[in-house]
Amino acid sequence: MLRRVSAADTWSGASYERIAETFAPIHDRVVEALEIEPGARIVDVACGTGGVALRAARAGATVTGIDISADQLAKARRAAAEQGLTIVFDEGDCQDLPYGDAEFDAVASAFGAIFAPDQERTAAELARVCRPGGRLALTAWPKDEWSDVADRAGRTFPPGPDACEWAREEHLRSLLGEAFDLQLQTGVWRIEAASGEELWELASTSMPPLRAWLAEQSDEARAHAERVYLEHLASGVLARDYVLVLGTRR
Repeated sequence: MLRRVSAADTWSGASYERIAETFAPIHDRVVEALEIEPGARIVDVACGTGGVALRAARAGATVTGIDISADQLAKARRAAAEQGLTIVFDEGDCQDLPYGDAEFDAVASAFGAIFAPDQERTAAELARVCRPGGRLALTAWPKDEWSDVADRAGRTFPPGPDACEWAREEHLRSLLGEAFDLQLQTGVWRIEAASGEELWELASTSMPPLRAWLAEQSDEARAHAERVYLEHLASGVLARDYVLVLGTRR
């Protein structure tokens, strides 16, 4: 019987900093959208290795990052120390944020909070900690060809809502529309490698949920998944559309 993997386990262990580096233009876009003023209080929710938090701190904000993975937080703290930045990094769950009501001027989450199993509770927490007039910037993946590849590979996901629902406007407005005036923008994330094999090595070791799922598979199932993904990545290019959700707290 396969062991039950916790959320913290899922998001730990992988070399997430490698894939996070490819999100740099998106992290830049998120921070720019927050319209940060010096001293503004920013929280980076499900911050991972701190891509948004580091940039917000460099822009002059007072920054807190929170993540469920102690492993990824350790990397974020090292990066902040290396850059001479003062950032508070807390270990915690975005479904139950350990902060006061309206504590922050802006709330950000780059491909993070969308993976929490209780979407309504997560959305309520994002709204609760953001002050009236404060800013929200959140990114999400829509259903796309990469999702279809996962299905063909036999990949399974924890029970509950699909993270891609955060990119569907009707559902997103049901989650956040009462608390925020919302605007949706789109963008494209694209990475290139010398070969499909090199790109698969990056994806399979640095995308935490994929890495965790592969580790639980039999040799046969893992080999099948690798064949399917390698076929998709044969060009050495992986490109995905994403949605940038911007909001102003009512």
